[in-house]
Amino acid sequence: MTIQDWGAIGELVGGVAVIVTLIYLALQVRQNTRQFSRTVEATQLAAFERNVESGNRIRELLLLHPDLIALLLKGYDSYKELDTLEKIRFGMLLRNIFSAMQGGYVRQLSVEHDPRGFEGIARVVDEILVNRGAREWLENNEPDWRPAFREFVDERLAAIKQRKGRR
Repeated sequence: MTIQDWGAIGELVGGVAVIVTLIYLALQVRQNTRQFSRTVEATQLAAFERNVESGNRIRELLLLHPDLIALLLKGYDSYKELDTLEKIRFGMLLRNIFSAMQGGYVRQLSVEHDPRGFEGIARVVDEILVNRGAREWLENNEPDWRPAFREFVDERLAAIKQRKGRR
């Protein structure tokens, strides 16, 4: 065999090696894509479950302590008319409720787990902000919210005020 024959055999072996390598890489990319998709789905599910847990904790708190429901309703009517202790408790309750919603909002920003986006959170925020006492509480307090959530709540508040102005 001549050097040229060995060179041709080397080129053939090299070409086969390149093809085998490309097939292997294609299989690895496909496998990694499937695994990534599963990870994204698991993350979305975990975010959804976290939202459900947050809401359930607030509802459970209200169910187990009917006096909190009475306080919430009284505070919704007028924050200004609450006594000092009631203002503190009402404020803590609203902070817990808004904290749960902020968590859902941030999770939606990070992992789009709800096909409706912020529609559900907006509806709950609106249900709170239509109450005069909740708006009064916001005027008198500066909750430690993330700027994006603060902006979201302010937008919802502006939309509510605009709707009330049309009536």
